Amino acid sequence: MPPISPEPQQEHRPVRWLGTPFAARTAALNRNALWMSWDRMMIADVFTDLSEELHTIRTGVAIGDMSPLSKYEIHGKDAVTVVDRLITRDASKLQIGQTYYTPWCNDEGKLVNDGLVIRVDASTFRLSADPNLLWLRHCAEGYDVEIHDLTEDYGIITLQGPKSTEVLEAASGADWGDLRFSRLRTTSIGGCDVDVLRQGFTGEVGYELWMRAEDGISVWDAVFDAGERYDIKPAGGLAEDVARIEAGLLIVGYDYTAAGLDSQGASVQVAARYEATPFELGLGRLVDFSKEEFIGKAALVREAATGSRTHNVGLEIDWRTIVRECERRNAAPPNFGRVRWVPLPLKGDAVGNQRASSITWSPTTGKLIGFGHVPPASAAPGNTVTVLWPIGEEQVDVPAVVVDLPFVTRRRSTSLS
Repeated sequence: MPPISPEPQQEHRPVRWLGTPFAARTAALNRNALWMSWDRMMIADVFTDLSEELHTIRTGVAIGDMSPLSKYEIHGKDAVTVVDRLITRDASKLQIGQTYYTPWCNDEGKLVNDGLVIRVDASTFRLSADPNLLWLRHCAEGYDVEIHDLTEDYGIITLQGPKSTEVLEAASGADWGDLRFSRLRTTSIGGCDVDVLRQGFTGEVGYELWMRAEDGISVWDAVFDAGERYDIKPAGGLAEDVARIEAGLLIVGYDYTAAGLDSQGASVQVAARYEATPFELGLGRLVDFSKEEFIGKAALVREAATGSRTHNVGLEIDWRTIVRECERRNAAPPNFGRVRWVPLPLKGDAVGNQRASSITWSPTTGKLIGFGHVPPASAAPGNTVTVLWPIGEEQVDVPAVVVDLPFVTRRRSTSLS
């Protein structure tokens, strides 16, 4: 692999905010007029009420906009070779129409990113994640492949919740009961070609609908009309974010620092010391050492033999202590209803990477939750760690109990037949 410059030249992108292909519809539904930035685009933050939107995801069917996800196509004679070197799973085993969730790493075994890799045909893959164009081009140097950025060419509708299959069937006029989790099928919705991927970031049964950007409104209208009898409701970016935390799903930029070359799409980037390996993030099951080679393999083999610095766990954080300490200082308590994207250190951290990340109030569990990146000795459920919570210029000790992940039952891979 070619050497990486210590200060790689970032690809210049002008600062401009784009509406997604569904902006005309989401703007009309956004009663709060609250928006959030996601990479190059803006999406609705909260349409009506966070708890209501999350409840819809968990019990009904919610429609959302995932268009800002970076989307890339890798095509050519060496596509399988390039993807297999890139990811920690075995790309040669990926069937046409199948999807992998996978990490990919640098030579030191630190995650560059994690995301979905979809095999479209024998020589074509799609990848969706945070911005990765520079890294993909770097890894493909010397190989017979073409890499295209499709981010602005496609819109993505997300249908999430236990009634999502019924809505998809009503919108497409087809039966979807036999579509397995992480499988892809093409259909027609609203007179437009749509790639339907059984996936999602909420833990519930759900789908991603990919269509050409110019077809976005037609597909949105067809899905929304079909969903009216199922009481479909829109869910904003905040509800999707809280849902993914409840489901125990990590995100680059908030839960770990990307170790690649690209500027990240996350609005907040964690400190560089929070680069992490798949084993430290609980993704070791996705590392296939039976492969002859992949980027970072040697470093990960060493880590597997010696052990990881931290383990990824769930935390239930004592919010009452936070409120009490704020009252003592005549300080306003924090807004637990927002996801805290900046990680907080753990007391007694001797290695510089023990932290709590993605802290948020969980309406589903009625608790303040987050991910703990804790030393192995503290990783067993029932143990207590101390989060250093900022109040003004001070850091106060806040106890947090280690729990198993996920915080809610994941149903997204449930058989539908």
